[in-house]
Amino acid sequence: MGIVCLMNVFRRPRGHRPRRRTDRGVWACAGTAALVALAGCGVSSGFSGGTAESAEPGGRPSLAVTGDPDEPTGWGPTRGELAEAMMRVSEMSVAEQAATVLMPGFWGYSATEPTSVEVDANRQMHGSDSAVGAVRDHDFGSFFLRPEVISDAPQVGVLAQELQGVVATQDELPALLSIDQEGGEVQRLSVGVETVPSASYVGSTGDTEYARQVAHDNGLSLAELGVTMVMAPVADVDPDGTSALGSRTYAADPELASQMVVASMRGYLDAGVVPVVKHFPGLGSVEGDSHFSLPVQASTLEQLKARDLKPFVDAIDAGAPAIMTGHVDVQVLDPGVPASLSPEVVQGLLRDRLGFEGVAVTDSQGMGPIHAPYGSAEGAVLSLLAGNDLVLNSPEPAQALEAVQTAVAEGRLPAGRLAEAAGRVMALRIFVERLRTDG
Repeated sequence: MGIVCLMNVFRRPRGHRPRRRTDRGVWACAGTAALVALAGCGVSSGFSGGTAESAEPGGRPSLAVTGDPDEPTGWGPTRGELAEAMMRVSEMSVAEQAATVLMPGFWGYSATEPTSVEVDANRQMHGSDSAVGAVRDHDFGSFFLRPEVISDAPQVGVLAQELQGVVATQDELPALLSIDQEGGEVQRLSVGVETVPSASYVGSTGDTEYARQVAHDNGLSLAELGVTMVMAPVADVDPDGTSALGSRTYAADPELASQMVVASMRGYLDAGVVPVVKHFPGLGSVEGDSHFSLPVQASTLEQLKARDLKPFVDAIDAGAPAIMTGHVDVQVLDPGVPASLSPEVVQGLLRDRLGFEGVAVTDSQGMGPIHAPYGSAEGAVLSLLAGNDLVLNSPEPAQALEAVQTAVAEGRLPAGRLAEAAGRVMALRIFVERLRTDG
């Protein structure tokens, strides 16, 4: 019976618009009831993180929601929250699911009143006048705050509240609003907040409690503004100090770097923001800058395990909710293909071998190794096929949105893979709501 049994239990009336609802308690009950229904329907446990192979007949993914609804999944949400997320996704259209797995940018210091120039830019990007218009037109639940829309803390606070407000009218959940705020040379918001020390400085102290406190303070300043996701900590290991990342890495020693990454991750979570551990499977031991070209990782798998992968493995073991996949050519696994677009790296290594079940976020789709050869449309589809759940900063999100829907309609992108990705993202948003409430 599988999903058919579950859907009979929670079938909505004809004409029901799934993402708009007024009673959050209904969903909470549905999440708990789903556990019972799934057990009775014989759905296996284990939200597999896979692609089409993990899907039920009809293109919906298996749900890892048997057992206690309050039991943690290991990456943030509880099993009940995951059940709620998958119920929401099961009632979405393909277009809504496609919007759920995109985290685009936008133009304007204001989400509601952009300038005439920003209106034109938003129309080219989204087909909408403003960021708020893009939410209403396309049902986005996530945005990336690019440097172009950041001025100072008060402005970001107003912007974030505008975005959170309009997204909440769609589904009563907090939006995933992300920012590059690592510290040091990558601190996009610097006016009106404390200066955040670089990772290299934090790592040089060897003090994990200091690392946790730095991340906590940084995260708290973001959370107070309404930002819910930070693109940090950097888990790359630079063994000889020659990486283009420079002061963005914690240490040359994988063990020390790992300790700093885990401590920082916990600090962000304690502050109520989602950390995104990056850039899997590591950019610290390669030459070149992935903003402009595709670095080549020529190391063996054993070398990667001993050096580059250790901080990621430990972060996963410590409950990392999100990991960013990087644009690097891992020749031992998938030569010539960016890791962020590679099923062998994302699905094969990150998920199957290392056991990561959380949200896999691509690095920016606007960077040279993706945008130049693939473009926004193909980049988004390939990212999802590889096993990613959230496609970051497509330069032309309207093209990406259409391409994902077309790929599903044509059978190239299994419906179950899209639903799985959307389910993880929705579960993360539900987890964020709890983080904010607990905080």
